[in-house]
Amino acid sequence: MKKLLLAALFALGALTLAAHARAGGRQGDLGPRGGFLAQVDADFGGDKVATVFFEDDSDQSITAGQGLAISAGGYFRPVADSRFEVEASVGYKYATSKASNADLHVSRTLLQLEGLYRWPNGFFMGAGLMQHINPTIHGDGFFDDVEFDDASGLNLELGWRWISLHYVAMSYSTRSDLFDGTVDASHVGIRFTYRFGQPWTN
Repeated sequence: MKKLLLAALFALGALTLAAHARAGGRQGDLGPRGGFLAQVDADFGGDKVATVFFEDDSDQSITAGQGLAISAGGYFRPVADSRFEVEASVGYKYATSKASNADLHVSRTLLQLEGLYRWPNGFFMGAGLMQHINPTIHGDGFFDDVEFDDASGLNLELGWRWISLHYVAMSYSTRSDLFDGTVDASHVGIRFTYRFGQPWTN
């Protein structure tokens, strides 16, 4: 995983240098060199970790990768006239069932570090590290809570202006008898990012 992450970041850095050289210094409006950002992810995927059954014979499953995440952090360009940015953020991710008489949910704290390259037409791509801290399935008394070990994964992102698609390759490990050692928590999601002070296109 570490080798894959380093390779992705190296490829992104090489692309940045090549694009910067082709641009011949005509960078346009890059906006402020750094600032704050707010982010919302709607994620789907991973192994099934809980299923809720309802009186109408329907059911709902919760997967290890799904959830709504809200994050806040900052962005910074290490080189003032480059389109390469570094972003870091902390957030919280939550997935729950639609049951009205039970609070069955999965929660985890997020840490993200990512490198992005932004084109003049508003498109961008990125790669970086995603860390999930204390992933937990909360049973609300119906079953014992299940705690997973902290997990790291590779995050890949492709987007335009303030909206993007991202994919995270990740697995959770646990010593709980309910699961066989590891659970696939990989997921794909839609991401909305607002970078304060930065124009939608550069």
